[in-house]
Amino acid sequence: MSTVAFFSLLFGSLLGGRFRIFILPPAIVLGATLVGAISAWQGQGPAHTVVTILVFAIVLQLGYVCGALLVRTRTAAYGTKTAPSFDNRSFG
Repeated sequence: MSTVAFFSLLFGSLLGGRFRIFILPPAIVLGATLVGAISAWQGQGPAHTVVTILVFAIVLQLGYVCGALLVRTRTAAYGTKTAPSFDNRSFG
């Protein structure tokens, strides 16, 4: 369960940094389907599967908010200047 929470927090923060809020419903449906299928394949009971899906959905939304706040804070800190990107690498 902690692995699901960790990866959904990570995935949510990535989504929050890149997309608007309209990406959350499809991400939750797709992720819940995937988590449900994996839980059923592992032979987990229905109650465990439902709790795992709820944890996934809640932590995904929490990660989304954290990622969006991080981007907003970085943008506000640099004002009109472009904030340095995490992906930007200078060669040579």
